[in-house]
Amino acid sequence: MTSRDKTVYNALPKLPGYNFPELNEPATHGKRNLLTVDKDGLRTVKDPSSGADDRSRRVEGCGIPVRVILQRFANWKTLDDKVLRFFGYYMEDVVDSMIETSRVRKVKINFFLADGTISITETPTAVNSGLQKGTIVSRCKEDGIDVFTLVVGNTFTCRSLTYEIVDCDAATREFYEVMDMPQPEPMNYPIDEFEASSQKPSRGIDEDHMAMRRTVELQAAKAAGTHPSLLSAEERVKARNFFEHDMEVLRFYAVWDRRQFRILYYIADGGISIMFDNAENDGRDNNPIFAKKKRVPRNSSDMLLSSETLNRNQGPPVEYVTEADFRTGETTELYCRPFFIYDCDPYTRNYMSQRGIDMTPVPKPVTEQDLITVARNRPRPKKEVKPLTKTIGASRMTFEDAVDEKDTLKFTRFAQDVFRFGAVLKKPTESDEGRKFLVSYYLADDTMTVYEILVNNSGHRSGIIFARRRVPEISDPRQLKVGDTVKLEGVEYLLTDTDSRTQKYMASGMPDMDETHFQTQELISKIQQKILQNYSRTTDAFRQYASSPTQGLNREDIIFMYTQNGMRITEEQLENVMKKVDTDHDGWVSLADFTENFLSQQFMSDFKPKNEANAMTTTVKGGPIQSTQAIQSKEEAARKADEAFKNFLTITEARRTLLSRAFKGTAAETYDGNIGMQDFTECVRKRLNLSMTDDELESLLYKFYYSAGVTNWRARRLPLNAITALLKL
Repeated sequence: MTSRDKTVYNALPKLPGYNFPELNEPATHGKRNLLTVDKDGLRTVKDPSSGADDRSRRVEGCGIPVRVILQRFANWKTLDDKVLRFFGYYMEDVVDSMIETSRVRKVKINFFLADGTISITETPTAVNSGLQKGTIVSRCKEDGIDVFTLVVGNTFTCRSLTYEIVDCDAATREFYEVMDMPQPEPMNYPIDEFEASSQKPSRGIDEDHMAMRRTVELQAAKAAGTHPSLLSAEERVKARNFFEHDMEVLRFYAVWDRRQFRILYYIADGGISIMFDNAENDGRDNNPIFAKKKRVPRNSSDMLLSSETLNRNQGPPVEYVTEADFRTGETTELYCRPFFIYDCDPYTRNYMSQRGIDMTPVPKPVTEQDLITVARNRPRPKKEVKPLTKTIGASRMTFEDAVDEKDTLKFTRFAQDVFRFGAVLKKPTESDEGRKFLVSYYLADDTMTVYEILVNNSGHRSGIIFARRRVPEISDPRQLKVGDTVKLEGVEYLLTDTDSRTQKYMASGMPDMDETHFQTQELISKIQQKILQNYSRTTDAFRQYASSPTQGLNREDIIFMYTQNGMRITEEQLENVMKKVDTDHDGWVSLADFTENFLSQQFMSDFKPKNEANAMTTTVKGGPIQSTQAIQSKEEAARKADEAFKNFLTITEARRTLLSRAFKGTAAETYDGNIGMQDFTECVRKRLNLSMTDDELESLLYKFYYSAGVTNWRARRLPLNAITALLKL
């Protein structure tokens, strides 16, 4: 029969509304019935269409309907977090043991009221019992276990183990009392032979004995005229040693197995710790501790008997190693290792001599450090560096390593330092006219390079002309100066100018910097970090350390500043620091030197009024060309003005509030609220009462009132905010 054959099922139309129920045969397998057999052997057939009987409904969950429990406990909204806790045990048989035949395993039983599940966990057992503790039965539903089964004194079986309940917690007892099912009194656990054998017998001191002992101590203290002590004799000795010998440590130098050790003996408690004295480049881990602080018994076998060991022998007390066991020239056994004592520190030698023990040093045995030192001091063959020579053709080529070794320290310090010079060709041809070059000298490895700067319409491209490499003829940056001639690959370059950074480095002696210079810079940078962390204002730090508010800090103040910040400075280092920060070399570090050299901050304000700042960027107006003498006179006047301004700030540093009030009062008395040169002079002379010469005052007025491009600058009147901004008030 194929799918094309016409049958009753595929011949009828399959359209909505045409189901043909006559063709669907009814189900004839019937309903499933459940059969149960009770204890009396009575069989009962349950109808699945009907609900379960009353007993099955009662056993579901915890055994008590939820509504009944919530009626008794009005504060409870749900049973999700309600747990009943019981304490019990089960017996475990022990075979092949001379001590016990069975063992008591104590458990904790948790019964969850929400769904009637149960979990069983073993409680912590005795130390070194060999029993594993943890979860025995995870949370699950067990048949036949409900709130009526869990009763103190009752037994139940779960996962083939029979548990007996001996007690429950207070919350569980309260629950059963409210439900009118009070729990019996707690029961005791059965005696465990193993646990009983591991327990230490009590000393048998009762309350009467302790009271009698206390009375005797009070009578003895009253007869001696002292206060009674609450400590025992051993505790009093321990406390006295702590207060008399705390922080006192004896140090012995020892050798074991050709390795050096430092043995530290703590007098306060008799503890001993052993430290490694590792040799440099010995290939071992950098772990200084060989043995931690602990009292060490004289007999090494006593270390194997711990207080938790069951077979501890009852004998005389353990004797520990003391300071009298350490003597130079003798061997002391610690942790089953013989340590040969050959020397100690001066404090230990003095301490031992006061107790009649001679600690004269003895020759040290040969150690690993001696062998490594001999190998390190062995002369190494020097590497021969051949001079750089030009080779022509393959017959002149060599395969030897002729690369110079790099100075790592120099490369690290001068990695970012480059001297840059502008240059032109010394003898340019007609086609080379106007070409510009940049000659760079790298201080890190004494190499040079030449770049060509792009000039519009010159016909030459920019880029590298001379690749970076070392030039034998120029091995010192001091050979490069503006106006000198440099010959590279047959081309002569004339150095015409240099950048400001190179000028600054040359002025500070950059090419001639030695180790002392970098040590001084490190000292200044460290104190700078400390000051900036402790003070928010520069003037506060200056007032803290300066002995003179006008002159500044002297040498003693510098020493005090370093000492207070936890740093030591020698006389040589102090001399180098003073040379670095004292610009005028008068022995005093002024406020300007302190701010600029110590803290690397700007001392004078660079404030410019808005109209002056815009005037500096505009095109210079036409007029007669100024002479060199006029330009130099202006530069000299600006220099004197800066010096006068620094002096003015230094003098008025401690009177900043008075300075602000003086200028505010002067501005308030003028007709327009601005301050002219005459008003400024009267404020300095009368209100501030400063002792300044006429030349210094004239330079100070030049600093405040002069402005480039202003013809009659002496007639200017400055607003108060311009003066306060320049003074940083």
